[in-house]
Amino acid sequence: MNGMLKKDLMLTWKNMKSLLLALVVFLVVSFSQTEVRVLLIGLYLCLLGVLTPIYAFSYDKLAGWDGYARALPVSRWKIVLAKYLLGVVFLAAALVVGVLIAVGSKAAGVELDLGESVSFLAGFAAGGLLFLSAQIPVIYRFGPEKARIFVVVGVFLVTVVLGALLRFGENIAFLQAVLHPSGLLAAGFAALVILISVGSFFLSVRIYKKRSF
Repeated sequence: MNGMLKKDLMLTWKNMKSLLLALVVFLVVSFSQTEVRVLLIGLYLCLLGVLTPIYAFSYDKLAGWDGYARALPVSRWKIVLAKYLLGVVFLAAALVVGVLIAVGSKAAGVELDLGESVSFLAGFAAGGLLFLSAQIPVIYRFGPEKARIFVVVGVFLVTVVLGALLRFGENIAFLQAVLHPSGLLAAGFAALVILISVGSFFLSVRIYKKRSF
């Protein structure tokens, strides 16, 4: 499984230039708007974790990887787990980058609540994990091409909701309450994310075992 994860990381790394460019664009666009900057970085975290597995699935299909993987002495669940870990790795890496950017902005004198910003980023990363959990079973069932439609629609809806909250609300208090929960609400949300992710994994394993290659 470690070898499969390394393979996916090497393949998806080729697309990192465009993803890093997108991050730079986000930062430039939101340079003078600290709250919006955090939201954009958080949205980027979701996109990063969601898009990278699609790249890996697309490469696998072009190379006929699934047929080869079936001949390997590796359990099907490990093959599926490698794809989930790929998304988690990129989400975690992007979260670290986001925190470093927030810390750097604070050190540069930007008015920014560091604790709140980190909570925002963690909330978006959790949202990215939820989206990932919904996306991977769809990819295994319908293929990466059709799954792109799911991603486009999902990203569009998220963008519309965020835009409406920022445009028509007097502030982003509601969004803060959702992405910056506290106490039992935060623990409950974390437990829900983990539960959905585990359920998604077992569903993907079931779909993968039934596939005809």
